[in-house]
Amino acid sequence: MARNKKKQNFIIIGSLAVVIAAGIGIGAYYGRTSDSIQGAAGLNNLKDANYNAADSGKKVITLKTDTKLNCSSTPWVIAEKKGFFAAEGLEIKYTGELKTEQKLPAILNGTNDIGATLPNTLATYVAGGAKVKAVTLGEVDPPDSVDPKFRHMRYVTSEKFAGKTLKEYVESKKGGKITVSGTAPNCSTFIFNSVFRNAGLDPSQIQYVAFESDTAAIQAVQQGSLDVAGIHPPFYKLANDSKLTVLADSHDTGLGAASGASVYYFTDKFIQENPEAVQRFVNAIKKAQDWVNHNTDESIKLTAEYIGQPVNATHYYFTDKGLPTELFQPWIDDLVQSGTIKKDQVKTDDIVTTQFSS
Repeated sequence: MARNKKKQNFIIIGSLAVVIAAGIGIGAYYGRTSDSIQGAAGLNNLKDANYNAADSGKKVITLKTDTKLNCSSTPWVIAEKKGFFAAEGLEIKYTGELKTEQKLPAILNGTNDIGATLPNTLATYVAGGAKVKAVTLGEVDPPDSVDPKFRHMRYVTSEKFAGKTLKEYVESKKGGKITVSGTAPNCSTFIFNSVFRNAGLDPSQIQYVAFESDTAAIQAVQQGSLDVAGIHPPFYKLANDSKLTVLADSHDTGLGAASGASVYYFTDKFIQENPEAVQRFVNAIKKAQDWVNHNTDESIKLTAEYIGQPVNATHYYFTDKGLPTELFQPWIDDLVQSGTIKKDQVKTDDIVTTQFSS
């Protein structure tokens, strides 16, 4: 396949300055706030007076992160409301909402300590020269035994489509481009590329189009200006109520848990100088994620209260022991296949450390 066909409008990252200036999309809940309330309203109802880090008996450590007034906030909300941060002696300082292009610089300049993103975005950061590493996983795609409503993404099209399968939909386009919501590199592009490859289809037929929110993409499909919308769990019900047809979901990548992976990361310098703080954070966030997976109804309620809007579902989160670094490789491979980075430019060990896994 010719290189120009493989790029799919992806940006080739050559330096850290390009990474920062480009404002790379990081998915509906990592890079945008249009589906959430803007500002700092949620700061007032995240902290819980019943829990105090000083009561842990440990030296209190303060860690800074952005406010996350969107559906990625769930583990943070639960870690606060159920005392998991406090039990580790952690005081989390929420510094307010940030635009996508502000998030990496805020980590690099020390405004924030903890970042959250996707493996492919982290790989582009590292390719551009950023000294950052993932320390644990956030979301993952759930196993087959878990309700499909918790899968990381779905891809929906107009109810006017008479077929039932993705292959039938692609064939109906007769070789023409298929417009899909997404901005590379993020989860929507990685997952749909992987779904195409797993089905024996050619991802070069996909034309990604940037949208500010999943709801905007759904509306565009209804209006006929977009072929396929990539959406996340909080918006599955909206798509269903809008009578849209589901063509595929993240399970159809054939990649298992990897298709829904997200990560928490720190700078290499912070990790080296503050290993105890990082370890305590990993301990607390994994306990919170386990709680979310087993208490979805209350997690939905508390998340909705925090962000100030209805939430229909949570994501599914990593809770296992260890850190399966093999889940990162498909995200790197997709960047290579799409022409975003060169082969072996970034390796798994460059973007993740297992120092804090147990």
